[in-house]
Parts: sequence; structure tokens; C-alpha cells
Amino acid sequence: MKVLVVDDDEISRMPLVRLIGTLPGVTDVVEAEDGEAAWALLDAGLRPVLCCCDLYMPRLDGIGLLERTRGHPLLAPLPFVMMSSAADRDSVTRAVSAGAAGFIVKPYTPQTARPALERVLSKSRQRQVEAAAEVRNRLGISQTQLVQVTRRWQAEATTLLDGLDALDIEERQQALRRLHGAALTLGQLRCAELLEPVLGAGTEAVRAPVREVLLLADAWLAGAA
Repeated sequence: MKVLVVDDDEISRMPLVRLIGTLPGVTDVVEAEDGEAAWALLDAGLRPVLCCCDLYMPRLDGIGLLERTRGHPLLAPLPFVMMSSAADRDSVTRAVSAGAAGFIVKPYTPQTARPALERVLSKSRQRQVEAAAEVRNRLGISQTQLVQVTRRWQAEATTLLDGLDALDIEERQQALRRLHGAALTLGQLRCAELLEPVLGAGTEAVRAPVREVLLLADAWLAGAA
């Protein structure tokens, strides 16, 4: 799992990056110096499970970045934990009203920051993907078999994306229904959520969600294999 840390103060980023790197399941911590830099990463395909973002930054502040992601159909579910040295009620209200999942006051300590981060990460994981152990138990397969069948599902998504223009309406809908059903079976909850609204959609509406499914599948396989 990747986590994005956005803060224009490099000194403040360093201890937080170290802390996040010790959290269960986190495989990579990506840093950005402000909201615009973070947005460039997200727009280019970065898909973290959490964004830890300073509230006040030049160019694009934390609220602006959060609002921009909420307006993007593929990035809207990304949870934010806001950070600021301003502990006043207005700052907290701004962050919560914009949709922040948590708030950390600077200067933070591991003892105060870790519980908030672990809580949001746990909720994010539960929303995106069912625990591998639960999927294995439900399907009666090993981890190796789960990875293999997930790779086959990913290959089907790639084949669909590559051949979209050649499919008629019925063929496209059948392929999407298979992908959606397999996503639910494999516990890929966010992927199923992305596919469901486009089961009956036209070709162009299907491309972005399927690309997103492939990104999510890559991220899951990188951590599971």
C-alpha cells in the first residue's frame, strides 16, 4: 500500500514519512512539496490508500487538493488526514467540512499520530479490498492460487481495454459483467465499485474505470505476490 505525504516543510515531512513507513501494510511512502505537486502525481496515476496533507501550503493548499480529488470520479474516495500547527476550531471545522477523515496537530508525536493514521488506513483497506486471508478461506485456495487467479482476472481486464473498440454492445456488457463478478469474488471491492456504474455504458465511459481497475490490481499484486 502506498501513502502520499504532502507538506511544503521538508523537516516536518521527515518524521512523518518514517512513522508511516512502520505502519502495517505500508509498502511505499511518496512525498510531495505542495498540493499542485501532489495533484500531478495523482493525475499521472498514483493511487495511494491515504493522503496525509498539510492544511496550509503555497500554490494549492490541503483543502484545495482535497476538493479537487472529490471532484474526480476515480480519486473521490481517497481518504485525507489533514495536518496543521493551527489547532483552532476553524481549522478543524474547515478540514472536517471538506471531507477529511482525520486531523493531526503539529508538532505531532508517534504516540498521537499513529492511532489516527492506523484508524484511517484500516477503514481505507476495508473499503478497497477484502483481506487476502478472508478471500482464501472463503474460496478454499492458497495464497499462490489467489495471486494466480487475480493475475488472470487482471489479464481479462487488459484484454477488454485493448479490444474495446472491436466489441459490440452485448460483448462489452458481458465482458464487464464477468470482470465485475470476478472482482466481487476476489474481494476487490473498489474495483467492483468502479465497474458497477458502467456495466451498461458506452465504450468511452468504460475506458477510465477499467484503467483504474488495472492500476489497483497492479498495486494489490505488488503487495501480495
